[in-house]
Amino acid sequence: MCAENDKYPDRKFLKRISQKNYKAWQFACERLGFFETKTFSDSKFGGSDGAYNAAIKYRNEFFQAASSLGVFDKSNDNRHNATSKRLIQIDLKLSPNNTSGIIGVCRSISKRDSRKSPEITWRAGYKNSLGQNRQKSYSVGQLGEQQALFRAVTFRRDYAKSLLPTTQDDTYRIKLSDHIEELNSILEYISDLKDEADVFFFLGSLNNPHLDNTSKKQMLDIRVGQNKFRRLILSYWNNKCAVTGSSLFVTAGHIKPWKDSDNSERIDVFNGLALSPVYDKAFDKGYISFDKNGNILISNKLSHDAELLGINKYIQISNLHFLHQKYLEWHRNFIFIK
Repeated sequence: MCAENDKYPDRKFLKRISQKNYKAWQFACERLGFFETKTFSDSKFGGSDGAYNAAIKYRNEFFQAASSLGVFDKSNDNRHNATSKRLIQIDLKLSPNNTSGIIGVCRSISKRDSRKSPEITWRAGYKNSLGQNRQKSYSVGQLGEQQALFRAVTFRRDYAKSLLPTTQDDTYRIKLSDHIEELNSILEYISDLKDEADVFFFLGSLNNPHLDNTSKKQMLDIRVGQNKFRRLILSYWNNKCAVTGSSLFVTAGHIKPWKDSDNSERIDVFNGLALSPVYDKAFDKGYISFDKNGNILISNKLSHDAELLGINKYIQISNLHFLHQKYLEWHRNFIFIK
């Protein structure tokens, strides 16, 4: 190690990668919210010395160019820094080559030599300090599909947040803030995926080659929106059934169904109830509803089975808000089986 350090003394922003079948020098810089990385393999540059010299050359040219733009010059006044940085804007629309439906994040399959399986990664797009498009990769083989995706989305979210303080364009700032909020919601959804079947369906949909990126985004928007709604409803009802008060097996559901609601109604916290499984299923199918005072209404079609199912005909929701009323009225008129 000492001999190697003596041979390559200038290692500022450089890192030696030494794996069984891959050796390289890597340049990596992270300063003032900007990220840049590039790798120089021994095999491509004729050995360790060649790769090292190529990395040194790239590093020096990078900082020379950054310096000429005033990117890392802290002596500049705030106005000049803002002028330099605000030029960097990331694309906030789905690109034609995007395969995931997540803006700025995609899944990549790279072929390696014939003896190895393809390398699968989740990648997050960003721009370096010179405004050049770059990607941060996370290996599915090393991290697993779900964790690799989570890290790629996290990187994209954090990078987008780093651009906010220096963004001067108000219209772009709003769009960037919306993008960050969207990524936060996706991260919450991925974190909430516990059931293996749900994980399989979600990742399978994102990786489905027969779905275009627009269809995937629409699917993702629905699932993320429903998950956000679920969180809001459970929080509103303190993670307890609105009828029984039980905290076990509680399900959050819409009063006026998702398919019949407009965009604002779909995420309105007053368009939802947290219910125990039997009450939730009966409410969803129209076998029970609630009047304006919160008293339970039981359909004639359920009258003989209500007691067997454990449905109490005297029970009520005691703390309804007046904003629940329009949704419960809709449920009584269009869902409840009288």
